[in-house]
Amino acid sequence: MGAPVILCGKTEQIGTAVIANLKPEFDVIHFIMTPEAGVAQIPAILKGEQQPPSDSNLGSKDYSRKPVTVIHGGGYDDAGTEVMMKASAGIHPIPWLRPDLTKPAPPLGPEYSKALVQRIKDLVPQLKIEGNKNKEYVSRY
Repeated sequence: MGAPVILCGKTEQIGTAVIANLKPEFDVIHFIMTPEAGVAQIPAILKGEQQPPSDSNLGSKDYSRKPVTVIHGGGYDDAGTEVMMKASAGIHPIPWLRPDLTKPAPPLGPEYSKALVQRIKDLVPQLKIEGNKNKEYVSRY
């Protein structure tokens, strides 16, 4: 089973593709669809609640292990990320990953999610090597 993560995305259609591409390295335990939902749901998950609120059926719902990161899709802006991070501050410090929109990527579709997932898979091991796995900050993929 892969490392547990929370995935934030705007649509379940794209979320489904990203979740499939993140396997087997990552297990998306919960899918967040809006910053407002993230403000309520992410702190509950980081506290170890076994039945946090959810507005999506995506994700394994295996809350037996705390997530190692929160991954954001391109639909989340600085303000959305900031409000979720503030709500979760100090509970269980982990990196929050956001796409680097200055890097070239294919148009939205299957190749888009594959390209971004590869960036995530390349970045997460670097966080462990650099000793940043248990710190609360934003890193770009």
